[in-house]
Amino acid sequence: MDLFRRKNKEDQKGFKCEYCNLKFDDKDRMKRHVRKAHSEKGGDMPSSNPFGGF
Repeated sequence: MDLFRRKNKEDQKGFKCEYCNLKFDDKDRMKRHVRKAHSEKGGDMPSSNPFGGF
């Protein structure tokens, strides 16, 4: 039983955020994190007028 052993590189699967080094198991979750947390214009904020205009 190796409960407290260090994991090898092969055992460590995942994706790491290049900006803040958070680790994610799923690539889509990492992409969503980068878009929401590190985008310049606030990727999850809707525009005030969805039809363009002023």
